[in-house]
Amino acid sequence: MIKTRPNPRFGELRELLASKPELLRPWSGTLFRFQTAEFPTPEDVLSGVGARQRGGRWNPPGVSALYGSTTDATALEESKANDRYYGIVNRSPRLVVAVEATLHRVLDLTSAAVRRQLGVTATELMAEDWRKLLEAGRESFTQALGRAAFQAEASGILARSAARASGVNVVVFPGNLRAAESLAVLEGKKLRRLAPKG
Repeated sequence: MIKTRPNPRFGELRELLASKPELLRPWSGTLFRFQTAEFPTPEDVLSGVGARQRGGRWNPPGVSALYGSTTDATALEESKANDRYYGIVNRSPRLVVAVEATLHRVLDLTSAAVRRQLGVTATELMAEDWRKLLEAGRESFTQALGRAAFQAEASGILARSAARASGVNVVVFPGNLRAAESLAVLEGKKLRRLAPKG
């Protein structure tokens, strides 16, 4: 797992979210993701292990996170984002998976009112090259915000997609889900049949 140097604003963000629990609100809906064919089972889809190992825009390495989008078109663009960034042509098969989510404590960064209370702008949330910072061993601002939300026991985050202008992403912290919250992979039995035997 990659080690990162904490973002200097993390403490400020953690205190702010701890003092404003009203910023975490319910959200339910369907999120879509493109899943590699090597890990097709519902357990693989929902684990957040890949993001925990590598990190992502909204989580530093070490924090499990499930990334999805509110439309399959946005999920497709998000699945291509790393390939475009690194100039890779990826021909590996991918599966589009739908997940029904019922979450009670979500930080909605698509809301201008929420961003104002946090003292951040939409531009600021898109400005950093988080991949470059991660490669340099530094936690990005968005990763610090995600970590602060995780420590505030948020179920997840809603955020604008950087890969598709009109898109919205859903980031779920599986380790923070409470009894009344749920994630369910649609057609999970069919996906399980795709798992390697043995």
